[in-house]
Amino acid sequence: MKNAFYFGDNLNILREYIPDESVDLIYLDPPFNSSATYNLLFKSPDRSKWSDAQIATFEDTWLWGEIAEETFLQLETGAGHVGDVMAALRRILGENNMLAYLTMMAARLVELERVLKPSGSIYLHCDTTASHYIKVLLDAVFGHKNYLNEVTWKRTSSHNDPSRYGRISDRILYYSKSKNKTFNKIYGDYSDEQIARYKYEDDQGKFKAENLTAPHFSATRTVEWRGSHPGANRQWRFGFEELELLWQQGRILTKRDGTPRKDGLKEYLGDAKGQLLQDIWTDVVVGPTSGERLGYPTQKPVALLDRIISASSNEGDVVLDPSGNQ
Repeated sequence: MKNAFYFGDNLNILREYIPDESVDLIYLDPPFNSSATYNLLFKSPDRSKWSDAQIATFEDTWLWGEIAEETFLQLETGAGHVGDVMAALRRILGENNMLAYLTMMAARLVELERVLKPSGSIYLHCDTTASHYIKVLLDAVFGHKNYLNEVTWKRTSSHNDPSRYGRISDRILYYSKSKNKTFNKIYGDYSDEQIARYKYEDDQGKFKAENLTAPHFSATRTVEWRGSHPGANRQWRFGFEELELLWQQGRILTKRDGTPRKDGLKEYLGDAKGQLLQDIWTDVVVGPTSGERLGYPTQKPVALLDRIISASSNEGDVVLDPSGNQ
């Protein structure tokens, strides 16, 4: 059973209660402006020019003001590249709410790097509103060499966005603390096209025929076996002891004369692990009639979190969710 902590995104809690290098995996899903317009984040701190609705949207999230300025100065004078990156972003963006948001994120990322074990990883879930800036922050905090993937997660099948292509995906930025990270391979389902390759069937199930030979000459394997030869510049993929075992198990197809087919290795669908997971995820969604649907627009499916936890932690590890996702 893995241990998980859930609490609101509170910087003081991170600083005061979470020890150094005590966490194996972090999944971070901070607010990222899903229901507001992109330009709203670039408004000036002068709220007299805002509507009441706009003020309500950002009152409890991020506004450029005294707190943001104080946090920014702490980052700017701190060690490492974070201060340099924040100073550059201030010159590029100016003093607006996007800078306040990035300042809030940078301060938390510094603390998250501190609490992560050397074998740990962090997954930061965001949309395209600020993912390009956040990736630069992650490079500064964790090191660009520890960047591993930018996963594209398809969260819905369609979205009506006037005057542009529908936005149906989020980004999950995946970094490790070091090269000695925990990573367990995850296998997905085969596509219909891949399953169609298993076009044969016997009493053990569906199978496909694969090559028993491999390129290059071998003094010990480029020889005749049971009446078949791999070819002048090829060799048998297996040693003769393993070939004989496959033969006795009925795992090799034969030609009409009873000799082994060079493309006759039976690989059964039931033995296949599936396709290794790639960096585009389209198979985990909260369906419109799903029993887990709670009704808020940024809900993440349990299967998505299960996948991340399974890939980057082991039994008994500590998993931290500093944004309060449940």
